Amino acid sequence: MFQSATSRTRLTMQDVSVSVVVPVYRSAAYIEACVRSIIDQHAPVDEIVLVDDRGGDDSIERAEAVLADGEVAHRVVRMPHNSGVGPARNAGLAAASGNIIWFFDSDDIADAAFTATMLDQLLRSDADFATCTTRFVDESGVPTGDFTPVLPTGALSGDEYANLLLRSRARSYASGKLFRRDVLGDDPWGTRRAYEDLSTIARVALDSRAVATVPEALYRYRLRNDSVSHRVTADTRAIFEMGDEVLEMLDTVPDTRQWRSTARSFVYREVLIPAAHMAMRAEHEGGAGPMTNELLRIARARVSRRDVLPLLAAGEMRSAVFAVAMLTAPHRYANALRHR
Repeated sequence: MFQSATSRTRLTMQDVSVSVVVPVYRSAAYIEACVRSIIDQHAPVDEIVLVDDRGGDDSIERAEAVLADGEVAHRVVRMPHNSGVGPARNAGLAAASGNIIWFFDSDDIADAAFTATMLDQLLRSDADFATCTTRFVDESGVPTGDFTPVLPTGALSGDEYANLLLRSRARSYASGKLFRRDVLGDDPWGTRRAYEDLSTIARVALDSRAVATVPEALYRYRLRNDSVSHRVTADTRAIFEMGDEVLEMLDTVPDTRQWRSTARSFVYREVLIPAAHMAMRAEHEGGAGPMTNELLRIARARVSRRDVLPLLAAGEMRSAVFAVAMLTAPHRYANALRHR
């Protein structure tokens, strides 16, 4: 698993070597801007590891063309077949030489101050990873005006950051973070093709001594219409697997009772409500079928009357209303969702 925080050594700027791992899959329209934003960092990175996840287009060739002048060392790892972002990140991590790892999505871009600002705060806080605010942009790169929750400059304990993640007061996007390699261990990412970040980042946070926080919006996350999170596919069911992983993980941490309320709220907010809403909206758009039926069946089966009062006590009114509606009037709830 991960290296114990007690056995780690403190890094200085002279010790740092940054490897950027970029899984590449069908991102020909965006990959050149992505790679250029890495090259243009004020604090230069030491290498870029491109992972060819066999998308069948010329994304890798476009990326290598940008890197051809040798400004930044790079290597290409070729997956044997399309495997998904988790295995691609693991393969890139295994090939990386740096002691600081940046996982970068091939359709996104970063502010030129990303590495300088994040490294400064990570080293100043002697943290295991650093995280910043992420700005959302549309497919053409225009800011939507939305951001991830902003955390003040400073540092949190790993437990504190995990708690924020599970309460939706922080976001798990791996690409808006810099990690010490030794906190990641080997193969930190699972094999799921969707919802891969949250359980991994929560687990890494719980194993971390400290998490450095940067309020600036230094990473731009592109919202694509073909994203798995925006449509029902065979991979959508993975949202339940992600929720189960988080619950199993919390069962192993000390003072499990203190996490029980957090876990309950998390399951409704990040698993059951999103799964049911995706299925209902797909049905509204004429996409009803076995997958939407399965999502609704599983979501409804996991709702319990016993959760309603604890959810209300925790201030989770939306989740409590959802639970009651799914138990008593799911069709009426679906109709109400149609007009929202």
